[in-house]
Amino acid sequence: MPATFELRGLEAVVIGASQGIGAAIAVALAAAGADVVVAARRREQLEGIRDRVAAQGARAFAETVDVGSTDSIAALLARVSGLGLAPAILVNCAGEGGTRAAFDVTPAEWDAMHDVHLRGTFFACQAFGRGMAERGYGKIVNMSSTWAATVGVNRSVYCAAKAGVGHLTAALATEWAPHGIRVNALAPTATLTPTIERRLAQDPARAEYLRRGIPLGRLATPDDIVGSAVFLASPASDFVTGHTLFVDGGWKYAK
Repeated sequence: MPATFELRGLEAVVIGASQGIGAAIAVALAAAGADVVVAARRREQLEGIRDRVAAQGARAFAETVDVGSTDSIAALLARVSGLGLAPAILVNCAGEGGTRAAFDVTPAEWDAMHDVHLRGTFFACQAFGRGMAERGYGKIVNMSSTWAATVGVNRSVYCAAKAGVGHLTAALATEWAPHGIRVNALAPTATLTPTIERRLAQDPARAEYLRRGIPLGRLATPDDIVGSAVFLASPASDFVTGHTLFVDGGWKYAK
């Protein structure tokens, strides 16, 4: 591995690391040399991910957090600091899917989607960004989606939330550049996480619809995303900020 992609001596927090893309990114950051805190709502799932991170030779920690609560985010920061860690890398990967006809969306459903994807991302950036600013260096990787730039039937709320993440990323990158903080986002296409696999198994037509929109001819796997995450977390991307990197197999259409 070129030295600029190595993360030795750096500490990372991955929020939303209990499964899928977040878990894969946590393991990849550890393989690149970082010590990693994995965080999510459900501790029982985190234990196994922490063990996978530790198997890479890194120090590994598991902490619970609910990004829908600013108090929970603050408590996570306090526990991470109490461990003697000063993270230079933050990955915001917490999220939940949603397919709902726009006429049927309730205020509670709207709020729940935006609390996790947009509000939670902002306040996690704010919480961990302060320490990065004090130290003059940091890498934040937010999780957007191809749905931030395309649209689909019954996806209005999710599309809006993910588009917000992309624009928020650019805004924070501009504001925090003088502090040495690089803020970027990843935008995967449909990715075969355990949750998505279960949903698509029940709806083969949907799976085929998604596959047809990807010129490379298949849906992504979490392992397809991790290389881009390591790049954005590493010194190799020190002159990249405010960017959304689409990891989408060539997804082109809007339907």
